[in-house]
Amino acid sequence: MQLSFRAKDHTRKLGQRGENAAAKLLVADGMTILARNYRCHVGELDIVALDGLELVFVEVKSLRKKNGFTPGGNLSMHQRRRNRNAAKVYLKVIGNPPLKCRFDLVEAVYSRGFLISLRRTEDYLPPLVPAPSSSMR
Repeated sequence: MQLSFRAKDHTRKLGQRGENAAAKLLVADGMTILARNYRCHVGELDIVALDGLELVFVEVKSLRKKNGFTPGGNLSMHQRRRNRNAAKVYLKVIGNPPLKCRFDLVEAVYSRGFLISLRRTEDYLPPLVPAPSSSMR
């Protein structure tokens, strides 16, 4: 099924609203936002944050309220692989710091234009193991 331009625009705006709400949640939880909408040749990371000494790759899923469905239910295995691969590229670009890394999922649910639920799940994917330091030979 092909989405109309208007439907695509509405979906994009809903996604942006969800990402903004997620960023506020992460900051309120004490995290520092390092990047938003990081794009590379293998995918995109919605938010990259620092939680203490842990790097957090955050996937944000937004949905209008639908009974029985959660935003995270729309996260395919292909999307999960792309998130992991984009995180590996991001780590390489910043010099593979010896930080612990994890993947969080933030789900934003809207009804009649209002945010009715915002939930963060830590470790929705297995963590990445830091690359060995090049100084260890």
